[in-house]
Amino acid sequence: MVINVLNFGATTQNKWRDTIGIQRALNQAKKGPVTVYIPAGTYHIVKALKIYAGTTLLLDKETTLLRKGRDALLKNGSSLRRYHHYDGHGNIRIMGGTFDMNGNHYPYNNTAMCLGHAREVEVSGVTIKNVVGGHGIDACGLDGVHIHGCEFLGFYDVNGDRSFSEAIQLDLFVKGAFPKFGYNDGTITQHAIIENCYFGNSHEGHMQAWNRAIGSHASRVDHFYNTVVIQHNVFDGMQDYALTPLKGKHTLIHQNVFRNCAGGIRYLGVYQGKNSWTLDGNTHVKQGGKDFCVLDNTFINIGPKDSLHIRSHAESPHEKVEILKNVFEGQCAPISLTAIRGLTLQSELSTPKCREKHITDKSMI
Repeated sequence: MVINVLNFGATTQNKWRDTIGIQRALNQAKKGPVTVYIPAGTYHIVKALKIYAGTTLLLDKETTLLRKGRDALLKNGSSLRRYHHYDGHGNIRIMGGTFDMNGNHYPYNNTAMCLGHAREVEVSGVTIKNVVGGHGIDACGLDGVHIHGCEFLGFYDVNGDRSFSEAIQLDLFVKGAFPKFGYNDGTITQHAIIENCYFGNSHEGHMQAWNRAIGSHASRVDHFYNTVVIQHNVFDGMQDYALTPLKGKHTLIHQNVFRNCAGGIRYLGVYQGKNSWTLDGNTHVKQGGKDFCVLDNTFINIGPKDSLHIRSHAESPHEKVEILKNVFEGQCAPISLTAIRGLTLQSELSTPKCREKHITDKSMI
């Protein structure tokens, strides 16, 4: 069933009518799977829209959802409900249009899409722009997420305290990591593909390029970001490391372009601080990741931070790291490799200086 938000009261003329009208259309998913169509125009959103299981949200390519308040634009849950594991609102598709956080006029920290506790979420052909402080997409506790053909344009760190904000955050449910809804039961994002996306600057008002494009800044013992593929993307002018994954299993970074970024890829194990504790907070454990591959990427003018910074602890090294067929152009900062068991490194003439420490079972190609 396809329904049009204009038939539910949205007008493009009034923020409350637009918000309520689109929400009434989205509520139809409570009766069964539905496609909600938003035709061309600018719709003013004053309160985060809730998207429910089985919904396809289809925006015309000329459609903009424009934030007119402090809230996010879209969530797949409510703070009034307590979701567990991956059992929230899944089987969702979000396609097309622009999600404009309007950060130059509403400089309030928030995230455009807050998606968590769910299986099978797809975001395709969407532009997310002008975010202040938060993230473009917070993908927390998702099993099966596919983000492709999207643009992430413009970020502003209004208070200077959000250097860690990513356009796409891969996250797990722990206290402080995802405050929007659901139990902090350690549910972690896995089986994620992010491909054919562009990350850069909108060049509007105070906006700049993102600090980080894709990454995580929360972890717990024996919780791994599992099977993450980042491929065919362009990272343009990131102000920190473009990619900042934490320990995972089966991570592939393939055929991306890193251009004029402060750093390329930083991949860390955990050995101190809250990320190295068990979920119950009773035990502290050093832990690295497993099976991390950086294959056939292009790095152009990267620095002053490292082009590649892969680090764990000597007592808990990363296991099986492959760095193969990458190209480095212009002025690229060194590569730093620390605490790895099972390193395969292909060195080309263009490969920057490599600093190594606590490396065992190394193979050169």
